[in-house]
Amino acid sequence: MSTNEHERPASADAVQSHRGDADVSQPATLSETNRGVVDAVQAALDLDLPIPDLLDFDEAGDDAAGAGSASGGKRPAWRGWRGVRRFDGLGQPVELLAEIALEAPLSARLRRALRRAEPVVVLVIVPSAAWVRPVEGVVKRASGHKAECLARTAQPRPSTAVDPDAEAADLVAGGHPVVAITPDRGWLAPLLLAAADHVVVVPPLDAAQVGLAVRIWCGRRTRAGMAPGDLSGLDLPDVAAALRPGSTPADCLSRIRRASHARIGAPDGDAVTPLDRLTGYGEAHAWAIRTVADIARVRRGEMPASCLEGAVLFGPPGTGKTTLARSLARASGVVCIETSVGHWFANSPGFLDSITKQIAHFCDRLELAAKQDGCAIGFCDELDALPNRSRLDDRNALWWNTVITYCLLRFEALRKAGVVLIGATNHVDRIDAALLRPGRFDLQFLIAPPDEAGRLGIVRVHLGDDLGGADLTAAARLSHGMTGATLAGCVRAARSRARAADRPMRLDDLLAEIAPADARSPVRLRGVALHEAGHALVAHRLGLAVVQVTTRGGAHHDGSTVLRLSDPTPDRAGLERQVIGLLAGRAADAVLGNGATAGASEDLREATRLLAAVHASLGLGDTLRVVVDQEHAAMLLREDPALAGLVEADLRRLQGVAETLVRADRAAILELVEALLTRRVLTGDEVAELAALNRPRFRVPAGHRDVPPRPTGSDFTGRLGPAAAS
Repeated sequence: MSTNEHERPASADAVQSHRGDADVSQPATLSETNRGVVDAVQAALDLDLPIPDLLDFDEAGDDAAGAGSASGGKRPAWRGWRGVRRFDGLGQPVELLAEIALEAPLSARLRRALRRAEPVVVLVIVPSAAWVRPVEGVVKRASGHKAECLARTAQPRPSTAVDPDAEAADLVAGGHPVVAITPDRGWLAPLLLAAADHVVVVPPLDAAQVGLAVRIWCGRRTRAGMAPGDLSGLDLPDVAAALRPGSTPADCLSRIRRASHARIGAPDGDAVTPLDRLTGYGEAHAWAIRTVADIARVRRGEMPASCLEGAVLFGPPGTGKTTLARSLARASGVVCIETSVGHWFANSPGFLDSITKQIAHFCDRLELAAKQDGCAIGFCDELDALPNRSRLDDRNALWWNTVITYCLLRFEALRKAGVVLIGATNHVDRIDAALLRPGRFDLQFLIAPPDEAGRLGIVRVHLGDDLGGADLTAAARLSHGMTGATLAGCVRAARSRARAADRPMRLDDLLAEIAPADARSPVRLRGVALHEAGHALVAHRLGLAVVQVTTRGGAHHDGSTVLRLSDPTPDRAGLERQVIGLLAGRAADAVLGNGATAGASEDLREATRLLAAVHASLGLGDTLRVVVDQEHAAMLLREDPALAGLVEADLRRLQGVAETLVRADRAAILELVEALLTRRVLTGDEVAELAALNRPRFRVPAGHRDVPPRPTGSDFTGRLGPAAAS
């Protein structure tokens, strides 16, 4: 290449604005110089010539492609056989990468101004703090060490002894080129921002630039190429660490891909479930699908990044909040960087400045990833560990206010940079309200334990190729109340059980882990089944939606009947139907079993609370007075004998109604008992089918019966005679 190929005005790769004092360079992929180097390298590969012969710019002039030398501002020769081992001033891969990255942003005109020591002020905005020193070296070599460089790798601490503007004014007044290098304009003195003649923005490394660096460093041909995603999550030192002496291009590219996976990949051993296979997430899943489409629009330039919405996922532990965030990132093809407040403390001494540095490191990585890929996802687990400032005492508020305020500022900046923030918590009510406002975490989604369809899908995903074609309905039903994490553990335990027996996994293995064999005696199991059957049948007759009934025990119950209450504002009749449903289990014990037992204590407690609320909280009793809220109404029973008498009368009346309904449905309840003992769990639909086959039979006392008129012409047996037949 000759010198005059490069001594030309700024190309389209580095368009500069001359309207006013600032000269703004826009980023591009590769400059004409770099494209020429690529062509030369490709020619060498095609001609099977040694690359250094074609990259020898020793006498090519000031603007030859390569790296700047320490003398005269000339870019040095690329020397070395089978790769760059020694060359003027560039002994490290990070310097080679920095030279290639600045080839386009530092235009020929600006390089001439630096070499001639013209009194220009230049701002160089780099992707991250790790770029500052290498870029400073490029600038010094390009200027022949005549430029005054002001390198800012962190925000300077405020000082009353030093005025930043005065310090900057002294540099400018020196008559030399002044080059300020920083990843954040806010770290520079306002005077420098106002006085800048040129603003150079250095974009993150792209695949073409890294490919060129690898070919120059190794001096070998390779058929392997780089995809843009191979650099996701990598900063300048990460890429430089992959270029090692004596390595082949394939070695370097392999290290780069491994480094990218280490930076952004899921933790080892954690498989990421495809987003379209996730089940049981409700509205959160619809938001995730919508966000994937929006991220694609942002990356294509069809939508501003500020329109992306963040979200807080809340719910019990193990419901899959982290899984949803990782699946969203995998589906959108962008980097997902995870952190937590616990991680900040575990990786620092715990002092205030060290915690803010951890937050800054997390945010800086996200900003770099968003610059590289057009968007990124930041996941903050256990978000409630950032305390609500309204609940802090004065002592703790002094420390935490600084941390939370810094988070608010950085999170808001991340959203503007194209980062989708996702938080996860078990207690959304403990999160500071400022974090939940639009512009940070916009939306909140409850991630509850999955329903039967969701559990079925979760089990199928974790089984993979195991039990293909098997009917998993029983597993889904028996796992009521289990979270996705619990189900995943059951699948792992079932595989372990099969390996221990040295055979393929069977459905029995899975069911044994989800619902182990019941150790209770047959008599006790029958009593539990009778109690739950009474709840389910009577509730169904009263029009209450039965979701599921089971004899499976829990920490605080021997069995359970799950109802779905659809009316948020019931009247008194609706509340009394709920109470009858609660008392129906005790009624079944009394009418069809061996008598009422202490197992109905929880049912009685809830029934008492509802009836106390009818009289003391909801205005549905004899008075309109509201004494306390609904949750505390039952506490008044100790202090108010009149209220206690009303509630007791209602309980006895409704207990009688429940016993009447149980007697009428005796056959259906006993049939349901047998079904529960056989299958352990029944759905609401199965309860309804069984109830339809057994109509209730009510016994009416003789004195209350309606006696129909005797038919004319009938005989004493009531059968029609010939006269009636005619």
